[in-house]
Amino acid sequence: MKLMKKKCRYNILFVILLCLFSLPTQAVYGQQAKLINIDKANIEIKEAFKLIERQTDYRFFYTDILNDLNKKITIKYSGEKIEPLLNKVLENTDLTYKLNNDTKVITIAPLKTSRADSQKRTPVSGKIVDEKEEAIIGASVKVKGTNIGTITDTDGSFSLDVPDGATLTVTYIGFNPQDIKVEGRTNFRITLSEDAKLLDEVVVVGYGTMKKSDLTGSITSLKAEDIIESRSLSFVNAMQGKMAGVQISSASGELGASSRISIRGANSVYGSSLPLYVIDGVQMDVNTDEVASAKMGNGSTLDPLSSINPSDIESIEVLKDASATAIYGSRGANGVIIVTTRSGKVGKTRINYDGNVSFGTVTKKIDVLGASDFIDYRREIDENTPLFYEDSNNDGAFNELDKPRDPYSNPSHDWQSEMLRTAISTNHNISADGGSDKLRYSTSLGYTNNEGIIINNNYNRITSRTKLDIQATKRLKFGSNISISHSKFKGVSQSGGEGNAYNGVVQSLVTARPVEVYIPSWDNTGTYVSPIAMLKEAYKSTSLLRGDANVYGDYLIMEGLSLNISAGGFYSSSKGNEFYGKNTEWGAGDIGRAIISENRAYYLSNTNQISYKKDFGWSNLDAMAAFEINHYNYESFGVDNSNFLDESTGVYSIAKGSVLKSLYSYRGINNRLSYLARVYYDLYKRYLITVSIRADGSDKFGKNNKYGYFPSAAVAWRLSEEKFLKDKNIFDNLKLRLSYGRTGNERIPPYQYMANMENSYYNGILGLSPSTAANEDLKWESTAQYNAGVDVAFLKNRIQLTFDAYKKVTDNMLMPTPIPSQSGFSTQWQNIGRVDNSGIEVQLTTHNIATKDFEWTTNFNISRNKNKVKSLGGVDFIPVSIGGGWITNVGRVIVGEEIGTAYGYVFDGIYQLDDFTWQNNSDPNIEYEDREFRLKDGVVRVAGKNVKPGSFKFKNLNGSEDNLVDENDQSVISRSSPKFFGGITNSFRYKNFELSVFLSGAYGNEVFNESRFRLEGGTPLTWLNLSKDFWDNRWTTENPTNKYGTFSVDTKNVTSMMTSSYYVEDASYLRLKTLSIAYNVPHSFLKSMKWSENISNLKVYVTGDNLYTWTKYTGFDPEIDSNNALLTGFDRISYPRTRTLVFGVNVTF
Repeated sequence: MKLMKKKCRYNILFVILLCLFSLPTQAVYGQQAKLINIDKANIEIKEAFKLIERQTDYRFFYTDILNDLNKKITIKYSGEKIEPLLNKVLENTDLTYKLNNDTKVITIAPLKTSRADSQKRTPVSGKIVDEKEEAIIGASVKVKGTNIGTITDTDGSFSLDVPDGATLTVTYIGFNPQDIKVEGRTNFRITLSEDAKLLDEVVVVGYGTMKKSDLTGSITSLKAEDIIESRSLSFVNAMQGKMAGVQISSASGELGASSRISIRGANSVYGSSLPLYVIDGVQMDVNTDEVASAKMGNGSTLDPLSSINPSDIESIEVLKDASATAIYGSRGANGVIIVTTRSGKVGKTRINYDGNVSFGTVTKKIDVLGASDFIDYRREIDENTPLFYEDSNNDGAFNELDKPRDPYSNPSHDWQSEMLRTAISTNHNISADGGSDKLRYSTSLGYTNNEGIIINNNYNRITSRTKLDIQATKRLKFGSNISISHSKFKGVSQSGGEGNAYNGVVQSLVTARPVEVYIPSWDNTGTYVSPIAMLKEAYKSTSLLRGDANVYGDYLIMEGLSLNISAGGFYSSSKGNEFYGKNTEWGAGDIGRAIISENRAYYLSNTNQISYKKDFGWSNLDAMAAFEINHYNYESFGVDNSNFLDESTGVYSIAKGSVLKSLYSYRGINNRLSYLARVYYDLYKRYLITVSIRADGSDKFGKNNKYGYFPSAAVAWRLSEEKFLKDKNIFDNLKLRLSYGRTGNERIPPYQYMANMENSYYNGILGLSPSTAANEDLKWESTAQYNAGVDVAFLKNRIQLTFDAYKKVTDNMLMPTPIPSQSGFSTQWQNIGRVDNSGIEVQLTTHNIATKDFEWTTNFNISRNKNKVKSLGGVDFIPVSIGGGWITNVGRVIVGEEIGTAYGYVFDGIYQLDDFTWQNNSDPNIEYEDREFRLKDGVVRVAGKNVKPGSFKFKNLNGSEDNLVDENDQSVISRSSPKFFGGITNSFRYKNFELSVFLSGAYGNEVFNESRFRLEGGTPLTWLNLSKDFWDNRWTTENPTNKYGTFSVDTKNVTSMMTSSYYVEDASYLRLKTLSIAYNVPHSFLKSMKWSENISNLKVYVTGDNLYTWTKYTGFDPEIDSNNALLTGFDRISYPRTRTLVFGVNVTF
């Protein structure tokens, strides 16, 4: 109750802060002119500038090399206008000024003609930019060997009078200096390159930032150019293969589908293993339940993260070890992904437009039977069907007594060609940013319209984001960041996860019969139901509206000591509509079916943080402490109705259905209260230490265990700063790191510590009864992590290597545990079990060639994670079922094995004729199908199965003398997790051309390819199509192969439906993920076309995504995820991946 009261107070605080910080910016700039009063004697001109800054909104830009800056003056002025004051300050000097009232910047420069130097001079001008063609503000431009110089203004421009034969020296902190001979030229465009040795990258860590050189934990970063280059709909897809220790997979190629991210392996069996996301300071767990999804066909869920436009992102940091993640306590056990969006920069407004059109095609088709082969298949297994006979006798027999049909005259189809298309999509993003020292702003708008490669599938998204940072006073700064997005998916699809898969659209485009024929027992609508009819006569849409907001205030209490108060959150609303008419397979049995589902969620948080930073010269201290409260609310409801006599209004008149199938509603709430602190200290920049502690309180646990405590400590030693190495100039950086910490997990349904109630009937009387077994001792799941790492850089930072080794131990796992039935319950949530993860990570960056015209850079990463279940609290295994298909009992979570294993029989070839004796052996005229086969003595038998030639044979693993294979002969047959995964990017630049080639891959992962069961005649549904390779090479008496069995029809292959390694395939792959070619139009061309006044940068590009995959896997794609975390490597004909070619333009104004 106390927690709830505090929550309410902080919700009120959040609203107040939101109102305050969202005030129009006119409040800052709409002030009346201020009176300026200065009365000082014998002060330097530089000091006068500082006095003016304190009393006005203006800021000065100048370089210390200018003459007269140290000149002593006496100034007495009182007035509102600044120009007379500047004239007084600069009179009798060789200095002048340039005033920009829009940006409130005053640039100090030398006079065109100096009284101190009467030599003839020539005026020159130009612009200084970086390698991204962005203006460099405040760069020094000096005539070499003289005191003549200036600095660039807010758009990177400069002007200067130079003597004959002058050489310009251009310098800026963090960039390599350049000397440029004037040689008669009067206009220059100078590009400065970054100095890798001087540039110390700043990375975002939990609740702050740090220099990369000061890090003691394991953190991997990705910058804006790496994200945008892939042209992905989701930034998560752009991360794939580019960050060591981060494994990303998706269950589907469907538009907007969610992805699974695993950082250093799965930590928990039932608690979520997904990471925490921090978007511009707002923490969020990815809860796919927030998105209303398909109830029929199990279409893949829209990704909540797809609401974030990748073009808005400035950087992504992934926090991996406990030293980095423990500051997030109970939410950091699975790693933390910090996303920082673009902020405004000081300078004039820059407008950028990026637009492209893309063409998508399927990466692979499954080779199935054409019409002629399918007819031959049907004739072999059963001629008494409507394909070969009319029902002229009206007895439903379809045999030789009826009129025969010519099946080859029936319409035929190649469903993959008819249902798959070239998808044309467009993407537009426009952004603007700029500002002054007082106000920085950034705003963007994005629109995406994507076609799916399956007809009638479409995804569109619109995003907007506005970010403001306001320096109200010298001490007070505040700002806001608001984004709104709306995305919508339309179409009928099947992701290939759980569900009645042969009814799914994706499955049907592969398995549907290629010959049109009406089958009464199948097409009970009275017509032939084709996969296209399923697409055109069914309706499904899923929409997601999401808003995110964050406001903050920073107050500098004293030098080094600051207070930050922030409030933020998000609101999500999603709706799913579905309608299946009676002329579709899904709606036929229900005479039409309509489903509406709506989900809503919101999250509020407030953080109050105090920070202290002090540079003592020989040491540095950076400390913070914070108090945080957050509240999460989730609601859902839905209705499923059927039996529609009138289908004209579909789902929008759901009340027309007369048979209600289900009606439900749900609400879940979670509150947290947290206290946290962190201290960083370094001595001589060589010896570094970071310690942190966080206490989290959650209402998911009872009063005895409401709080969890999560400490961490890390040390680092920069050997490269030691004298015995520094003087040798071998290493530019050599740092050793060690860390330990403990993080938590509470991702379980709420209120499992208490007994919840539900409706119950007894003798027809309605009452209440407990629905869950209470456990007041339920507490936090906890993960301890040990990490050792080394950072190495040498050859002037041209080679940079990071290596990490880690071990994670998760104990007190939160699991629903079987309990005695006498309790009245089947399970109870308890803290039992343990899972270990250990592994290594390597990240390598090399600057292979770096010349003026040519650059070649390589980024490579590879990771290995080993997962092992150490304990399941008294049981040896937990069964894993993938429902809705023919083979369902597929996996197990087993003590001593990794999470993600399939469990079954070990395939050992095919039963051949020589394995059997058969009755009536003396009569060769008996048809093969009528023979009674009996296994010879000594041949392996399968318990409960009357096997025949062509059936699967399994290994007798337990070595029983009777050669009987039964459930005791099952073992682990596949492992979903790869042994290694990673990626490599090679980036080239030749003059204005850019080329980037990115390959990603995985080795050692296996997939249980259940789709082979249905494509090889394993089901009793004999009207499904077959694999062409299976048909051509199947087992027959003439082709006694051990590669394929025979059909299961008429019980020929009775073992095909048993879970076995026959269906397991090596899913290792190497993928040409991205190939991008770009051309930066030269500034000289823009100038010749008179575009340079408006356009500062113009780039055209062509990008190919998912271009080619090297793999042995026979399904659509080896990168598969079943949507079941306990067995990700399971495929039931998933939505195929798309090969995309993108043509685009990027222009900056």
